[in-house]
This record gives sequence, C-alpha cells and structure tokens, in this order.
Amino acid sequence: MMLTRLPSFFLLLIFAATSAGRSQTTTITVDEVLAKGDDQRLEQKVTYHNHGSRILEVLAKLSELTGVTLIAGVDGNDWMVYDRKLIVHVTDMRLVDLMREISSVLRFRWSRDGEAGKWTYRLWQDKEQRAEEESLRSAAESAQSRELREKRENVIADLVNLSSLSEKDAAELKSRDPWRYILATEPLGKDVAEFINAFPEARNALVQGLEATFPASSLPPVLQEAIRRIATSYNSLLHSIGASEDHSALLARFDKLQITINRRRHLEPRDALSKSVLGRITIGSGSDSLDIPLLDPSSRMASALGKAIVALKSGVSKEEVAKQLQVDLAGSIEPPASPSGSARDIASDPALQRKITLFRERTTATLPVTLAALAERAGLNVVSDYFLAKPVLMEPGEKTVGEHLESIRSAYGSNWEKSGSTIRFRDREWFKKRTWEVPQVWIDYWTERGRLNDGLQFSDLVQIANLRDEQIDHTIMLTPSLVNMGVGLNLGPSDGGRNRNILRFYGMLGEDQRTALTTKHLEASKLSDVQWSALQKALAATGSAYAAASKGSQTIRLDQSGTGVTDYTFYYYPGGNEPPVTFKITTGVAFVTSDDVVFPKKKVVVPAPAE
Repeated sequence: MMLTRLPSFFLLLIFAATSAGRSQTTTITVDEVLAKGDDQRLEQKVTYHNHGSRILEVLAKLSELTGVTLIAGVDGNDWMVYDRKLIVHVTDMRLVDLMREISSVLRFRWSRDGEAGKWTYRLWQDKEQRAEEESLRSAAESAQSRELREKRENVIADLVNLSSLSEKDAAELKSRDPWRYILATEPLGKDVAEFINAFPEARNALVQGLEATFPASSLPPVLQEAIRRIATSYNSLLHSIGASEDHSALLARFDKLQITINRRRHLEPRDALSKSVLGRITIGSGSDSLDIPLLDPSSRMASALGKAIVALKSGVSKEEVAKQLQVDLAGSIEPPASPSGSARDIASDPALQRKITLFRERTTATLPVTLAALAERAGLNVVSDYFLAKPVLMEPGEKTVGEHLESIRSAYGSNWEKSGSTIRFRDREWFKKRTWEVPQVWIDYWTERGRLNDGLQFSDLVQIANLRDEQIDHTIMLTPSLVNMGVGLNLGPSDGGRNRNILRFYGMLGEDQRTALTTKHLEASKLSDVQWSALQKALAATGSAYAAASKGSQTIRLDQSGTGVTDYTFYYYPGGNEPPVTFKITTGVAFVTSDDVVFPKKKVVVPAPAE
C-alpha cells in the first residue's frame, strides 16, 4: 500500500508530520472586540467567586470590582440573556480572559460602545448563536444520534485540553497515545478547536452531523485567515509526499471558495477509516477541494495514524511507514474500549491525574456546591453555566481530578473541557433547559405578592399554572419561596396535573363566562372548541371517563369558601344523576422551615413536610 494512494482526506491527517515550519498560529475568538488589546483595564487580574447567580448580578459585581462597566442583554427585556445563571471560581485571572470564558460557556458574545478608554462592554446573543440554539432544540434525537452528538462535543473539548498541555506533558503521550500526541504538539488540533468554537454555525453543524455551507468571503477576517493557513499547509503537504494533486489554483481564488461542514458524498464509504471520522470541514467544491477530518481520538484508527505520523517525523521512510500502517489498519475495525473506562480522555493530562477528595462522606449536593469544592481542592479556575436542579448524591473518597470531572459530568449532565488551569462546564442539554426558565422578574413579583398577601392568591396561581409544565416542574417547583407559598400544595407533582389544567381552562374564559361560573353555572355549550378541549384535558388528568364525552348539556361551577385560608372548588356536572368531578385550590396557606423568616402572626402557618 503506497502512502500517496490513500484518500485525500487522510493526507490531512499526516499534515502535522510535515508542516512544523509553518508560521505561528493566531488565536481565534468570536469576541473580536476583546482581541483588539486596546483597553488596558481588561488586563487587571480578578479573584471572584459566585455560586450560581444571574449573569446580570455577576457582571454588576465584576463592574464594581474592576471599574469596567459590564452589562448583559440588548435591552431591559432581554431576560433570556441577563437571567442566565453562572458559577464562577477564579483566582488572579485577567478580566479579559474571564470575559472570554463567560461568553464561551454561555454561547454569547461581547460588543462595546462609548468613549475610547471608557468603553461599556455588553454581553448578548447574536443571530447565529440563536440559530444554533434553536437548531439544537428542534432536532429530534434518537439514542444513537444523541450518543454521536455527545461524542463530537467531547472530541472538541478534548482538542482544547490537548492544545494547552505543556511540552513536557505532551511528550509523555508520544508512545502511549500517538494521535493525541500529534494533536497536542502540532497546531492542527488547536486550529480546528478554536475555529469550531469561534464559529457557532459551523460548530452546530459539526456537533449535530448536519451539512452547512458558507462562502469564505462571508467569514470574519480572523476565521478566513485560519482556513487559508490550514489550506495552504495542506497543499504543501501534498507536494512534500510526491502527490500529483495541485491545489494552487484553488488557493489563488480563496475568497471565492465555499466552506462546507460535513459535505455529503453520493456514496458514503463505510470503511473503518470513514467510520472513525466524526465530521469534516471541506474547502472548495467538487473534485478540487480540501477535506479536513474530525477524527475520533479514541478509535484504533486514530492510534494507527498517529503511530504512522510519529514514525514519519522520526525519519522512517514512507515505504516502511506504509507497510506498518497497513498492518495496524487491519486491526482497527472495531474501536477499543477507553483504557480508563471513561468517555473522555482523562489520562493524557498529568493535572487530571492528581488525587483529591471532594467530599469526606456521602453528600447530597447541588452543582454550585460541588464545583466550589472542585475549585478549592483541585486549585483550578472553574466557570460553568447553571440551571436550577435538585441536589444529587455524591460519593466520598479520593479520586483523580479527571475521575471527579467524569463523576460530575455523569451526575449533573455537564460536559467539561480544560484549557490550561481553567475548567469550563456547560450543561449537556443547555439548549433544552433554556426553555424551562422563567423570567426572574415574574418570580420576584409572585414572591412579593405571596409575602404581602399571606400566601399566593387565586389569580397568582392562575398565572403560574399557565406556564408550560416544563417551566413549572423545573423552575417554579425548585423555587422554595413559591413552593412554600402554595405552589407546592396546589400545582405540585402529587396533583397529577389536575389543578394546572383546570386553572389553564379558567385562564381561557372571558369575563362574562367567569361571572356565570361563579354566580350560577357555566354551560358547556357556551364554551369554544379550544376551551372545551382544555376542560377535557383537566378531566383526563383526574382519570375521569368524562374526558371523552362530547360537548352538550354539562355545566361547570366555581365556589369559594373560607377566610384567610380560602378554598376554590370547581365542580363539573356531567348531567343526569352522576356526581360532579371536583378540583380544589387552596390559597392563604404558607409553609415555613426553620430557616425561613417568621411571617406575621396573622398568617396561617403549616409546618413544612419532611423532605
């Protein structure tokens, strides 16, 4: 097997073996405003710890600490940006680096305006980032596609970590893991990782396995230069190994080229080499193009190719390398199990091999508590997104930092990547959980209403019930102030959705219908089809057979009884002598715990149930 007869995209895999003399790479960042380097205020070092506050509050505190004005959102209504929650534990980090970490983890970007030297920096979500989020959210995933998506995300994260290893640490990979050694010692891995992370649309396509095409001329100059640098070096590689392909004409019209992520081929090969490629970046079109693969570093194929590259770099002839490669490829049909038993590479970086103890005994902990312990025990900077969630059980004992990272990934669903002394975490389903959130201003409003009115009132519960179930289950039910003021009693999981649905039905009624409902009876025949459907859904939640009934002579009534603690009872009369189906809402009740501020004595207080 002659080396020059391998598929052209494989030739790029030995790109690092012959391109060590290329010019030094330029760091790519989507936040070009931070790359300008013309604001010395951003060079100051910051030590800051936050356990999961809104980014609005995080930036306000950083502004106070540094004197640099940092704000979130395009305006006062952009709660989907300024209400994002963030965990931060950093020590002596440059402000500009922390700003990059924040925008990277949250998938936002920075811009600035104002007087030179006194700029105000704004964190916001641009249209490409919104498109990435919406695309991830709308993609229906099978178990197999979800596994592939997570594997691609892990590969991108590992590329970042490998590119930040010291020369000494990287050298230790040479014999143990030759492919990761190549990625760690040559600019290729860093170039690809930074390009992907700096270009949300390309990253989204790679992660999801979608095809996407972009004109090179539409890319920011720094991304154009990165693609041009890789393409030029690849062309030099072809000539250095004696290949007949000549891409000089292609490179001469670079600004007119197309950049394609995961370009589809008429007949996709199913050989072992192709199965090890998780994605591709193609420069050009048709036969005159350059293919840049994203290879699975954990595959035997990667190990075989890495071994071949190391041999070439050591001066072994191409003929000898080709013979050995043919032998190695013959045994690479099935990927090996990870030596560490982990889905991530936690063996290459010595910093991940240090043993620490996060908890000395079995502990039920939230993500902020666990990451605070990690930052303190491991001596690493930590930046993570955060969504409200129930605490999870963490096992005690000494483990390596890498093993702890994998335990956190498994327990909390947070992917991680390490760059230098910083660990970034991003929730694996951040794009889905974003839709579970509720504006903090609403939560504050209902909390204050409950405080002033001795518990949430009927109208408050109607408003809350009209949120989506995911918002109620994953945000409202995890907000103790609201749960303890009546949400837990009336809309909690033990209710089975009965009260949520009857209150949604009530929220659809007009004023005249509500008057009829409370003064006499509301006739089902007076309901619109949408209202009747909502009532049927409430009946279905009770397990009632009446949910399948047709709209006819049925009636509905709402009674109110009691003072202080008030019961609101809906009665659905199916007709004839059948007993009514009832729904009961109780207001004016508040649960307190020993940690709560004591309410005024007139409040009706019920001890909180044991967890």
